[in-house]
Amino acid sequence: MAKVAVMGLGVVGSGVMKKLTDNQDVITRAAGQPVELVYGLDIRPTEMPLGATFTSTFEDVLGMDIVVECIGGAGVAYANTKRLLEAGVSVVTSNKELVSDHGDELLALARANGCHYLFEASVGGGVPILRPIRTCLSGNRISRIEGIVNGSTNYLLTRMDELGMSFPAALSEAKELGYVEANPAADVDGWDARRKLQILAFAAFGARLGGSEHIPTEGISRVTERDLACARSLGCAVKLIAHGERKGNGWTGWVHPSLLSANHPLQQVRDVFNGIMVQGDFVGEVAFRGRGAGSLPTASAIVGDLIEIARGAADMPEPLNVPEYVEQGMDPVQLMVRIEADDLDSAHAYVAGQMPNARVSRVKDMLCLVTHAALYDDLISMIASLSQGQIRTGVPIRII
Repeated sequence: MAKVAVMGLGVVGSGVMKKLTDNQDVITRAAGQPVELVYGLDIRPTEMPLGATFTSTFEDVLGMDIVVECIGGAGVAYANTKRLLEAGVSVVTSNKELVSDHGDELLALARANGCHYLFEASVGGGVPILRPIRTCLSGNRISRIEGIVNGSTNYLLTRMDELGMSFPAALSEAKELGYVEANPAADVDGWDARRKLQILAFAAFGARLGGSEHIPTEGISRVTERDLACARSLGCAVKLIAHGERKGNGWTGWVHPSLLSANHPLQQVRDVFNGIMVQGDFVGEVAFRGRGAGSLPTASAIVGDLIEIARGAADMPEPLNVPEYVEQGMDPVQLMVRIEADDLDSAHAYVAGQMPNARVSRVKDMLCLVTHAALYDDLISMIASLSQGQIRTGVPIRII
């Protein structure tokens, strides 16, 4: 029998306890042994499922086989996870901040103490992605991984695009529905997607965990419904994309609002759904899609990790030849930019003169600029130079 405790009994922790209770027969069959919920640990008393005990004493869970960490953040969760792994207790988590910032250290602790540290739910919520890469696709050399990995921002962009809502209005609605936190910065500024990209790079390329701040990141806080109108005029949609790819013996990546054409596999990933594309040398392109957040989808991924540990299939070997992150290289890109001006005809002529190889079209009371292909930093400089007098430029949208 595998004895389990859940640490942190909020939305996700409660979902894990529900799944362990409601699907006990299914989980036992999959694990090859009973998986018993023994404790729920929190600072506030919480109603527990039949047969499980509430505790506020951390030492109670040190005797478990597996502990699910649902505290969040990198403070108490980090300290408690370290103590558990040092005691030889396996830990399963959905905590992308902790995994992204301290995953290498915690994985090393798990290996040293004969236990496991698994985090399938840290990327994609209920969408299986890390385990398939580690198992089903493990014989492939993965060259690229990219996708929509933040359901909150995808919801905001969907509402802005389909209903013409402003960013503040869509954000207010998302807060009421519980799709974003009271402080939405981690989502809308792209930090959450950046952390998840770091974890995906670990799975896909064998990269290190930690130091995700080196990844160039542009969130959606400056995107407006008018940018989305420009995208629609081109038959495209805007999504916040996290992109990683191999570069020689290293890897590179970015997080950025991106323009997706109608035939792009991720264009129709709407609402709070996530979608991730993986390119392998033997398998080709593989797509993963599903609910990227929520109590029960996240609990599904967590319990999958629990089962993997319980049936003895959770070994994660130490990666060899760890690829280092390299800065964005010399690959040319294209950008779409919204341009507004009091005199659109004069602005059109001026922009066309400054960027003669670009394409400029009129969309209602604004201009839509599609740049020529060039280095990203060079294009950003050119766009910045356009903002003069009555000409105003929007946030650059990367075309993929």
